[in-house]
Amino acid sequence: MFSTVISGAIYGIQSYLVQVETDISDGLPVLSMVGFLSAQVRESGERVRVALKNAGIRIPPSRITVNVSPANIPKYNMILDLPAAAGILSCLGRIPAHSLENVFVAGELGLDGEVKPVRGILAMVEEAAAQGIRLCILPAANAMEGAVAASRFPGMKIAGIGHLSQFMDYLRSGPEERDRIAPPFTADPGRLMQEQAKEQDEYDFANVHGQSGAKRALEIAAAGFHNVFMTGPPGSGKSMLSKCIRGILPPMTLDESMEVSRIYSAAGKLPEERPLIVQRPFQSPHHSVTAPALVGGGRLSSPGILSLAHRGILFLDELPEFGRDTLNLLRQPMEDRQVVISRLSGSCIYPARCLVLATANLCPCGNAPLAKCRCTEREIRRYRAKIPGPIMDRFDICVETPRTGIDVLMNPAREEPSSAVLERVLRARDMQKERFRDGGIFFNAEIGAGEIERYCELGSRQKKLVRQLSESLSLSARAYHRMLRTARTIADLAGSGPILEEHLAEAAAYRTGAWEQL
Repeated sequence: MFSTVISGAIYGIQSYLVQVETDISDGLPVLSMVGFLSAQVRESGERVRVALKNAGIRIPPSRITVNVSPANIPKYNMILDLPAAAGILSCLGRIPAHSLENVFVAGELGLDGEVKPVRGILAMVEEAAAQGIRLCILPAANAMEGAVAASRFPGMKIAGIGHLSQFMDYLRSGPEERDRIAPPFTADPGRLMQEQAKEQDEYDFANVHGQSGAKRALEIAAAGFHNVFMTGPPGSGKSMLSKCIRGILPPMTLDESMEVSRIYSAAGKLPEERPLIVQRPFQSPHHSVTAPALVGGGRLSSPGILSLAHRGILFLDELPEFGRDTLNLLRQPMEDRQVVISRLSGSCIYPARCLVLATANLCPCGNAPLAKCRCTEREIRRYRAKIPGPIMDRFDICVETPRTGIDVLMNPAREEPSSAVLERVLRARDMQKERFRDGGIFFNAEIGAGEIERYCELGSRQKKLVRQLSESLSLSARAYHRMLRTARTIADLAGSGPILEEHLAEAAAYRTGAWEQL
């Protein structure tokens, strides 16, 4: 007796289909799982055996072999309980063999037969649909997630199953009876985005008094997705300003939302009640974060915080407190906007197109440049040397947040709300949409070095000014390109087609700051 069930697995954030082949024959009673499986995957055999027993299925004393194909791919991080149980049930004749033809099955089993959720369903359903499969049987907790992925494929049907007995009843029934046993799940991503987009952020620029320079820098960053480094004494508002930037970021498109949701699904962090990530992510790791937690990888090859911030914000508060080796891990992702994890078993690529927003004090005690600062010149140099130079060079905008005066706090003026700033950001975003409609670029910060001349064209006077700025600031090639990208965004905010001298001057001002001065 032999059967085959189609299931899926995740490697990185990519999915691939697997064939779960089951054979029951005479021999010593044993359930053996093969196919280059890790110990974690082989454990499912015992869960399946007990779950079937508790669901009222008697397994005769036979030799049961479950093979997961293709066998040349190492399988470290997958749950194949429900597909394996389906194969055994088919071999025993408890469900019709033809009911599993061209059907995708995924799910974990509890010992009582409950079907539990698994991670990576969104990518698995997309891969199954691309392979021509039109019915996916998923855990009920993953059904809405699968429905979001299936919404892009007409004719794709998602069935949510909560228990092994329900699974058997579903496959033994006709088409009309199936819809009563497990009503098909459907989702409208556009409606989900509209519903969640109405949620208000509690942080607003209207609640931050003063700091007009920092607000302007964050407006430019939000419009072009530029990395920002803010310095200033404790209590000057760096952290609050960093949280307020969420309210002025352009809303995600459906493509961006699906892209981010796929990452969260692969990491097992997609909420059941929210199968689609609509708000731009905001990740703020503690400075004790480990390397695998930050960039991803590890034994189970899962996306890290850097990828969870994809299309959103990676906020690094008190940057010098992070380990130097940890910060050096950001070099390649900040430049290439992706993380490449290479292991003996293979390589995987995690996207990391995020806005890196970092803060720092000007000295170890935090009181510089006030007179009460008692740090020596050597201590300050050692403190600032904790941030590698190449990391500092990857920030497009460096801005200082001075301590706000008591008069401003006691007699606050009416501050511009985030909604007004967002309007300007959206106008600049519309200009970028038109500019990059054929280039596959979302924001100005993503302009490649080979595309600078095309999108950041300069006149003779502008070239003369850039030459002077480059000589006076000793700009590297990377800093030069980043300055032009920032100037392009400043011009967009001003509604200007060409980049003018004042745009270049403001962009150059953000390349220097109190951090580089002692």
